[in-house]
Amino acid sequence: MTEKTVLSPEPQFASVIYTIQKPDFLSDVSVAVDGLLQRAKAAVTLNEVYPVYMTETLSGNPKALALEQFIAESAWAILSDQGYRMEDYVTHVSEFWAQEHHKHSGMDQHVHPHGVVLSGFYFLKAPENGCMVEIHDPRPGKVQASLPPRDLSKVTAANNSLLIKPQPGMAIFTNSWLPHSFTRNASNEPVTFIHFNVSVRPAERPAEPIVV
Repeated sequence: MTEKTVLSPEPQFASVIYTIQKPDFLSDVSVAVDGLLQRAKAAVTLNEVYPVYMTETLSGNPKALALEQFIAESAWAILSDQGYRMEDYVTHVSEFWAQEHHKHSGMDQHVHPHGVVLSGFYFLKAPENGCMVEIHDPRPGKVQASLPPRDLSKVTAANNSLLIKPQPGMAIFTNSWLPHSFTRNASNEPVTFIHFNVSVRPAERPAEPIVV
C-alpha cells in the first residue's frame, strides 16, 4: 500500500481492565475472611445450583483496612488517569465482601449500578481449574453484529469477551459499567475472593472566610 492509502487506526471509547499483584495483603485479609466465612457457613445452607458462601461486609475490619485503603486510593488514581475531574471527589469502598465458590459454582453476567463507579476483585484462593473472570464487551450492537473471531486464544477487536485466570494476591479493577461474570468452578477446591465496589462523594471544601 502507498503512504496515501494506509489507514490510521484511532481506538476510541476503550474499556480498560487494570490488574496488579499485591500478595502483601493476603495473610491478614485471609484471617479476616476465614472468620466471616465460618459465621456465614453456620447461618446458611449451601445452595446446590450456585454453591457459594457470601460474607457480611469487611469494611472497617482491622485485618482488611490496608486493603480497603489501597482499593480507594487506586480507584481515585484510575479515575483521574481516565480523565475525570477527581479533584472534586473522594473515593470510598461502598461494598466490600468475600465469596467462597465451591465446585460448579459461578456467577452470571452483570454490572454494578446505583452510584458505583468502579468494581473489582481481590483473590485469596485460586486453584487450578477454578473459576475464571470473564469480562464482556459492553456494546450490545457490536456483540449482536459480530463476526466469528479468527483465533479465540488471542485478544483482538473481534472478541466479545475475554478470560482472566486469577492468582492469589491478584487485584482486578474495572469501570462498573463493564459487564463481568465468573466461569463455573471445575476444581474440588473452593475459589475465594473479595468483591468490592467503589463510589465517590464530593470532596470537603474549606469554609469560605466571612467578610464583614
